[in-house]
Amino acid sequence: MNVLVCRWDQTTLRSLLERGARVTLVYDEWEAANRAIDPELIARVERHYVIRSFDALDEMAQLAVEIRSSGVKIDRVLSLSEFSQFSAAYLATLLGLEQPAIEKSVLMRDKRAMKDRARQAGIACARYVSLSTADVEGSVRRVEEEIGFPVIVKPAAGLGSVDTSKVEGPEELAAILRAAGRETLAQFLLAEEPIDGDEYHVDAVWEDGRAQVLGVSRYLRPRMLVETPGRDNGSILLPREREQALYEEVEALHERINTGFGITDDITHLELFRRADGQLWFSEIATRVAGGAIPESFGPLGADLRELWVEAIMGKGREPLELQEPPYPYVGWINLAPDRPGTIVAEPSDELVSRFPYVLDTVRSRHAGSEIGELHPSVWCLLLVLGADSEEQFRERAAELEAALLPAYEMAE
Repeated sequence: MNVLVCRWDQTTLRSLLERGARVTLVYDEWEAANRAIDPELIARVERHYVIRSFDALDEMAQLAVEIRSSGVKIDRVLSLSEFSQFSAAYLATLLGLEQPAIEKSVLMRDKRAMKDRARQAGIACARYVSLSTADVEGSVRRVEEEIGFPVIVKPAAGLGSVDTSKVEGPEELAAILRAAGRETLAQFLLAEEPIDGDEYHVDAVWEDGRAQVLGVSRYLRPRMLVETPGRDNGSILLPREREQALYEEVEALHERINTGFGITDDITHLELFRRADGQLWFSEIATRVAGGAIPESFGPLGADLRELWVEAIMGKGREPLELQEPPYPYVGWINLAPDRPGTIVAEPSDELVSRFPYVLDTVRSRHAGSEIGELHPSVWCLLLVLGADSEEQFRERAAELEAALLPAYEMAE
């Protein structure tokens, strides 16, 4: 199988190559400068291209022509990140593939289109108002008239919880829009009503419309309530055998979502809320691998989620994958990070982490010397996968790790 991969990701690439895929790799200049690009993996791909930006349509068009003129017939295009979704669909269309489709890439990236489609499918979700930096006064007035304050404000095509905030009143909203307008001539955001309750994420691999893998996780704290990236920042993968009713409810809702959004052969990251009335409310969905250590939290069940995705792609048409029994009934992950911006001078050592036997995996996203600018929930630093016998014990162990390891961080201005 000839696979075109958009973005550098070592785990996914290695898994594809080990299973016999012929890989065309595309990544951008930022990744080339900031990612640990493995020359051994680069040597094993069929060809690779370093581009200026995944947002540059002229580069994508030229790249598609180059691939076609070289005689390569691409069988599948994979987008491994949020920022490569639009371009992956554009490339797929130019290479004669039906998926990922351009319309679906817009539904997955632009949260206004996403919520419109969800409502059309009869799926409960928050009301929203589209905001434009070119019309600050009109945008503020529409929020006051249609939703009221407070509201959650985020980029229309943003990434996770980055640049997302709770806004209490019209003056604050106007200031945010004016600041955003100084960056570009016209920028679109949205304001949506807050949703209270427990927040879940659902991560699944779909082939021919069937779930090869599906896991439901509960965030330790809803993402908007995470005050610093190093505390209460993670999730617990809930065991199906203990949460059968929840899984059945989520799977029924996911089937409706998949039908509305045209999801058949994808990896998905879905976010939901359980409101006080007991109903599940749709928040967002993405056709990409989840962030944090969500992929690694599937490791104790047999393999990293990215490896399970590749296994499904390369074994298309077979029965759903079988997962193994994990060493603990509850597994999940947490993020440990400094509580202020600056340069990391020292971080928790491997020796210190090894003192906690229930830590099953360690992922270091930022090392000593890394700079941290604005703090937000997706500032990934030291990600730990851990196990527990209950949700309560998981939370206790997460708090124990925070107390023991966070003081090891040293920062310089």
